[in-house]
Amino acid sequence: MDLTHGSVICDDEELLADVPVYISSDANFAHWSGCLHLHRKTQLDFTEGLAGKDYRIRLRDGRLGSIRIRKVISTNGASHVEVLFEGASPLRESA
Repeated sequence: MDLTHGSVICDDEELLADVPVYISSDANFAHWSGCLHLHRKTQLDFTEGLAGKDYRIRLRDGRLGSIRIRKVISTNGASHVEVLFEGASPLRESA
């Protein structure tokens, strides 16, 4: 997985900005997938009711695509929450 940063968007509203994102290309599962690492104290509210929903992600390098949240992992005592997603559209260069 490659580490970058990106923004999570819903209905043209930026919900999260400049969060760490791990991206992976794996043709056996999805064309691309990844994981958001969110700070438990400041971004935990975002994860409520998140699984199964579709959002858009804009990566720092300008690529843009739709994502589908698959799972939210919140381990007791951890300082981060992991949000696993798969690409729901091709990851394209921004226009």
